[in-house]
Amino acid sequence: MCFAVESQIKAFTKHYADIVFLVDSSVNMGSSTFEQIKNFIYQIVDQLDVGTDKYRVGLAQYSREGHVEFLLNTYKSKEDVLNHIQGRVTFLGGPLQTGSALEFLHRVFFKEEAGSRISQGTPQFAVVITSAKSKDDVAEAAEELKEIRVKVISVGVQNSDREEMEVIATSPLVYQVNVVQSISQLHQDITDVLEASVQQQYDSALDAKVPAVCSRASVADIVFLVDESSRIGLRNFQLIRTFLLKIVNALDIGPNNIRVGLVLYSDEPRLEFTLDTFEDKSDILNYLTKLPYRGGSTYTGAAIDFLRKKVFTQKAGSRKNQGVQQLAVVITDGQSYDDFDEPASKLRHHGVAVYAVGTKNISESSQMDKIASYPARKHVTNLESFLQLSNIEWKIKKQLCSEIVSQTFVVPVRSRTLKEGCVDTEEADIYFLIDGSGSIFPNDFQDMKVFMNEMILTFPVSANGVRFGVVQYASTPQTEFVISQYSSVNQLKEAVRVIQQSGGGTNTGDALRYMKSLFAKATRDNVPKLLIVITDGESQDQVTKAAEELRQEGIVIYAVGVGYAVKKELKDIAGTEERMFFVNDFDSLKLIKHDIVQDICSPEACKNMKADIILLVDSSESIHPVDFQKLKDFIQLIVNRSDIGADKVQIGLLQFSSEPQEEFQFNSYGSKTDLRRAILGIRQIKSRMMTGKALTFASSYFDEPKGGRPRVKQYLIVITDGEAQDIVREPAETIRDKGITIYAIGVLQANNSQLVEIAGSQDKVFFEDNFDSLTFLEKEILFEICNPEDSCKKTEVADIIFVEHGSRSIIDLKFQGMQRIMEAVVNDSVREAISNLRPMPGLTFTARALNFARERFGMAYGGRTSSFSVTQILVLITDQPTSPLDKPNLPAAAKSLKQDGINVFAVGVDEASRTELEEIVGEREKLFFAQSYNELESSHEDLTHTACDEAKPACGNQQADLIFLIDGSERIPANNFSARKTFMKEIVDSFMIAQDKVQVGMIQYSKDPQKEIYLNEFHSDTAIKEQIDSIVQLKTSTFTSKGLRFVKSFFETANGGRKKQGVLQSLVVITGGQSNDMVDEAAIALRNDGTHIFAIGLGSPNSFELLRIAGDARRVYVLENFEELKTIERKVVTEICELEDHPSQDCNIDVSVGTDISRRMKSISELHEKQKLQKYLPKFLHGMESLTNNSCTVESQINIRFKYQVFVQNGQSLFDSDFEAYDEEIVQKFLVVQTIVDTYLNADFLQSFWEKSLSLASAKVKGARGYRGIRGEDGENGIDGTDGSEGKRGSPGSSGEKGSAGRQGDPGINNNVSGPEGEKGKPGQQGEPGTDGVPGVLGEEGTDYQNEEPGNPGSLGSDCGLSSSSVAGSLEVLNMQISGHPGSLLLRVGEEIVGNQVIQEILAYEAHRLIQEPQVQQALLGIQGLEDHRAQMAIMGMVLQEAKEQRCLVGFLKVPICIFKHLNTFENLPCGLVNFTRENCCTAKCPVYPTELVFALDMSEDVTPAAFERMRDIVISLLRVIKLSESNCPTGARISIVSYNTNTRYLIRFSEFQRNNLLLEAVQRIPLERSSGRRNIGMAMRFIARNVFKRVHQGVLIRKVAIFFTSSPSQDATSINTAVLEFGALDITPVVIAFSEVPNIRCAFLMDDTRRFQLLIWERQQNQLLESITYCTFCYDKCKPDTNCEVTVPPQVMVNMDITYVMDSSGSIDSDEFERAKDFVSTMLDHFVITSQPRGSDEGARVALVQQAPRSFISN
Repeated sequence: MCFAVESQIKAFTKHYADIVFLVDSSVNMGSSTFEQIKNFIYQIVDQLDVGTDKYRVGLAQYSREGHVEFLLNTYKSKEDVLNHIQGRVTFLGGPLQTGSALEFLHRVFFKEEAGSRISQGTPQFAVVITSAKSKDDVAEAAEELKEIRVKVISVGVQNSDREEMEVIATSPLVYQVNVVQSISQLHQDITDVLEASVQQQYDSALDAKVPAVCSRASVADIVFLVDESSRIGLRNFQLIRTFLLKIVNALDIGPNNIRVGLVLYSDEPRLEFTLDTFEDKSDILNYLTKLPYRGGSTYTGAAIDFLRKKVFTQKAGSRKNQGVQQLAVVITDGQSYDDFDEPASKLRHHGVAVYAVGTKNISESSQMDKIASYPARKHVTNLESFLQLSNIEWKIKKQLCSEIVSQTFVVPVRSRTLKEGCVDTEEADIYFLIDGSGSIFPNDFQDMKVFMNEMILTFPVSANGVRFGVVQYASTPQTEFVISQYSSVNQLKEAVRVIQQSGGGTNTGDALRYMKSLFAKATRDNVPKLLIVITDGESQDQVTKAAEELRQEGIVIYAVGVGYAVKKELKDIAGTEERMFFVNDFDSLKLIKHDIVQDICSPEACKNMKADIILLVDSSESIHPVDFQKLKDFIQLIVNRSDIGADKVQIGLLQFSSEPQEEFQFNSYGSKTDLRRAILGIRQIKSRMMTGKALTFASSYFDEPKGGRPRVKQYLIVITDGEAQDIVREPAETIRDKGITIYAIGVLQANNSQLVEIAGSQDKVFFEDNFDSLTFLEKEILFEICNPEDSCKKTEVADIIFVEHGSRSIIDLKFQGMQRIMEAVVNDSVREAISNLRPMPGLTFTARALNFARERFGMAYGGRTSSFSVTQILVLITDQPTSPLDKPNLPAAAKSLKQDGINVFAVGVDEASRTELEEIVGEREKLFFAQSYNELESSHEDLTHTACDEAKPACGNQQADLIFLIDGSERIPANNFSARKTFMKEIVDSFMIAQDKVQVGMIQYSKDPQKEIYLNEFHSDTAIKEQIDSIVQLKTSTFTSKGLRFVKSFFETANGGRKKQGVLQSLVVITGGQSNDMVDEAAIALRNDGTHIFAIGLGSPNSFELLRIAGDARRVYVLENFEELKTIERKVVTEICELEDHPSQDCNIDVSVGTDISRRMKSISELHEKQKLQKYLPKFLHGMESLTNNSCTVESQINIRFKYQVFVQNGQSLFDSDFEAYDEEIVQKFLVVQTIVDTYLNADFLQSFWEKSLSLASAKVKGARGYRGIRGEDGENGIDGTDGSEGKRGSPGSSGEKGSAGRQGDPGINNNVSGPEGEKGKPGQQGEPGTDGVPGVLGEEGTDYQNEEPGNPGSLGSDCGLSSSSVAGSLEVLNMQISGHPGSLLLRVGEEIVGNQVIQEILAYEAHRLIQEPQVQQALLGIQGLEDHRAQMAIMGMVLQEAKEQRCLVGFLKVPICIFKHLNTFENLPCGLVNFTRENCCTAKCPVYPTELVFALDMSEDVTPAAFERMRDIVISLLRVIKLSESNCPTGARISIVSYNTNTRYLIRFSEFQRNNLLLEAVQRIPLERSSGRRNIGMAMRFIARNVFKRVHQGVLIRKVAIFFTSSPSQDATSINTAVLEFGALDITPVVIAFSEVPNIRCAFLMDDTRRFQLLIWERQQNQLLESITYCTFCYDKCKPDTNCEVTVPPQVMVNMDITYVMDSSGSIDSDEFERAKDFVSTMLDHFVITSQPRGSDEGARVALVQQAPRSFISN
């Protein structure tokens, strides 16, 4: 509430700005007018609240060039600004060059160094005052100012040019006065503009224009993820609010339309509202205006993870499972403190399209394209400042809406076009060469396999067709399978699925050489050879020569690079940039599949292409001349890629503006050279846009008089960047009615609705953000032109016999024409045999030939009878009538063919008898006649398509239950309804109808559904088609949902449904408009029941309703009219035939977790079992999360969720979580509960599991559960932990607000992948103890010197191995919690020794022996609570066990004696123990105590190489005197090194080096990384405190030290102060070594109470005193401090003040926190003089202390 009120207050307050006045001081202005202009400016400024944090004002005047009067940061008060305007501005005179002055304004004033606050989101204004038209051009300079979001106010006096002022100004800020005296009247208008409030921005946002495409984009789930960190700032956040208002206002919001969610994030994500929170747009807009701003650090990775886990879920309103698109828009500014690559990849894997909007800073440093989806040009927007958000809101709105529309109506259609285009690629040998090196993660390798399988699915695979092989390589290549091994898609998919990653290095060159021999073995003559190389990194050997040798062998190479692949190397492999592809992540591979396949298939698809193409290009004034040149370049690309010629491709060009203009017709130029020259010469018209008139003009250019070819496919490509000012629908329909296909290309401001009206359908509309991107469209459009929408391209399955007239009357040339007819119908494998045919002597006996051919369809000759459902086709080709001798037999021969069900086609040429041929074929459509052999070639295509249509498709599913649900409502015209019936009959004809094959049912619906045919009612195609013909249209209203609900009963067994027999269930819905009821629930129920739904919409229906019906955009068909039904018949049949029974794209695995701890064992063993559970269960579960080898298909997204439960014996549940993705926090909570109770694996346990866990997973039921805190950032590998000892169980406390635990680094999984050979490993663990040696001989009894004083302690033998550092380490290993004196020493251990039998026996023996020592007994008896002998034994055993396991102490059996003998003599633990050890055992080294040491190297933009070299030398010098920790034992020092500027990153981690020489070498190799990042030492300090020191050794003597180098001062005072407080709280000692004075750090360090924080100013090398750091920081011994290192404690402060401390004492505060709070209060009191007479004295401080807890709190 407080945030909302604060936001409202700020919204209505003035919005301060930076204002620059640019005044014309040319001769045109004149000195007297100039004085009046000064007064005008004075009046405006006088009304503004001028100040450093308020309005800033700058002033410049100009004539020939600009002249600075004062910058934005020159004056800090209004008085100074006014004084300068009044007294120091003098008239210049000279020529007027406003364009140059505007450029000067941009270059000089609107920069941070000039005082501009543009990066903070402060509005920027330029008030430009002119007196005449400029001598130079103003347009470009004015546009550049507007581009950086400077609002330009244009004020004109005297002879100012209105048109030029409008070019300069931001519309509508143009003010012109004819009489200069009246200019003073304008000052209030301009002041009102400058003082606009934030609320006015919000109000104007709701009036923003909405792109037309958003009216069609009506269904999607969109979540905005907005950075609210401190780097954003309040002003920028207000700009983001306005931006969100504009975007949301453009969307069609509603529960069944577009849903919107919002998450803000900084240190952690904050869910503002979910996708189903609001149903009304106004509620969302109202919420956004009150959106709070909090600040904090930037953790983008955690926020993106939060989106996937908590927002894009069904529980939070996501409709992903209903096929609704999922989109995320990430808006950020600032380097993330955590990794976002993996979270972003997982989000994209989750099916979310991600858009990223960021400032230039983050875009350069963090690669926003790693967040966003591919391609970056469509999903990433870079800004110089957030002020530019208003520039891009149109672009983002259009991108989002276009994505929604495109994914539903464009992508599926183009995917089908791609597959159809690849039908022409009948033969090819394709190898995948895939990188399997150790740098590739298992999930990424899985993505590679999915990519290969999706590629395979696109091609016609067969033994003689397209073949695939796979070779994997790492250090060496290995063949997975050769191209001749598998000949079907299913075989290949399975072979790819079982490929295991090899691991190793990356020798791409060696792998390329290996491919040469593989291709040589499999070579087929004249068959394309292709190699697709996929790699994620730079090769360790040379690739150029090996790749060149492959290309010389005719092998075409495609190089696909991922992540860290080197683009130059990829180009060397591919040989050209056109076959080089690069993506940032493996999940983007599927997005480049289309481009690669298209490039592979284009040569065959476009071979022998004939087309007439007219380009109709916008030449209006809205197109910038530079963009018009890019448009011409695009046209050149079309020409260059086309095979130009009179019998090939013809191109014409028209341009239009207010009037259309011919540039050239089809037959104007016949060569590419002439076309290119003509294109270069065209000139832009630059007037208004009249697209409708241009379309009418273009129509006649396809006719024969202007070069058009009626029998050739014709295309019109319209390119425009704006909205037409006339009607386009009718002229476009006229063109399409002539059979001309129209493609409409729109750039930025183009109107999508108009483009669809022009093209006729959304899939023929192409949209780009700018003219640069046109180059990406040329291949796509040409491929579509090469693959016209034919109902059928290739006959898939058929028995075809050609009967060719080959008598002696036919000359060779004519015979070859007949051969070409046959070759056009068949594939390559038959063409060679046809080409070898020769004419035969004899007469033309056609009837005899037909009978002869009919017999050859028999099984004896290889024919397939009707039981195989194979179409049989006979093609007769002749140029003569049949011989009179044979003619009487012709009718009988034709009748026999018809009776046998053989489809007969006839091709007649020259003298052939048309009547005779019609008698043979029976239908005119099956006769093709040419007057001459020259005309015969034009029949090729027609014959091929007709024969293809007649043949049934190759159907993999010989069994299917297919139901039609057709709309029979009143809105369907009669001819349209008739076309639907014809469509259904054609579909029926495509299948083999039988009781055990394909069954067909039918329902008609209108207001109510009506049964037409049950599945088991008819079992022949004839009967079904007759029944379809008899259907009578219902003609009432449209209730599609009723029809869908009615369908369910038709799939039941009683009505013929065979679902229980595993037969696929398919439903084809044909509708003509929007339903009057909601379809969602009924459609979801059918899909959940395993029904595959195809939705076909005719006319202009609510297309997204089709998506809600089908649930998958790939099964949606949107048709302009019923005539188009013919074009999709085969597509629908193919889809049905290729269906696989995968009802869900995702693979969801729910795992229930419970444990059996029921063995009656000794308590110490039970503890050990629970410790093992703590150690291994999280690793095991986390490994399961990365599982890839399971029952899911290779294409499935695997979602593994875990549920944890703890049951006691009676079945009661003590712990019960929801099914969720792996979360370490939940696992730890589960283990806490599990380890305090016994659980028993018995019938009751399993029954409880079934009832409360497993059945829940099956039922998909979820209980409500609150949101947990998010994980912390990933940490480095943890050190070896030790088992904590168990204390008394405390009373349950209320849940606290403690942050969740940081996430451990992800463990690897066992996938048999070996990485490259690593460095020499650490020493192995100590082996098992050897057998006991022979006992020594009992020594002589010594002399009893009872009355003598004991001698001085002797030194410990060499096997002691102790130092103060190792003793300190031992204390931490043993988890000793020390407080006060030995009597309160608490050793939290179990009661008995656990481990293997050998260790048990050794420890028991040693404990028994040691316990006999009188000194040990006395020491143990003196410790409170340890009198019991069994407890003493257990403690000694634990001491010995820990010492042995940790291998920290060489003489681990002697250490306890050394310590325990004198335990009661220590006065001050732990220093007493340390000093005793130092005196009696071993000497100390540096560091004295275990130390975690971090160096932070300054790599900011101003750091010179010399300064960096100096930093590195200091580090090396310091490291030479430090002893490193050589194991995970807490002794010595562990080193980490980071670099910092604006951001901080690891160079060396604590766990990386345990040898001094290797560490020194690594430091010596650290380079200075050049950066544009500014210094932010405060954020670096906080990064180190929160991240680097997150996983360290814990203990009372552990020291944490951070040494920072800084070359210059850092301006981030706030973050430095915060960091210093954090360092103090975390007991970290910072040392700052500065090469110049750093006042912010000096000031911050004054807060240090310990006086241990050090600031060293070493301006010159001579100042460096390394000894002070060595002795007083690294080697500082707090148990024996060096007097030279002691710091003066300041005297207590005398304050006359009453101070009350209120301490939280509730159950949410644990004892450790409470002790720290007391210490904090005590430390503060040390700084004050406390009065000794609190009741009467007025001097000194009086103190009160209050404990606070809830009223109901009961103390224990």
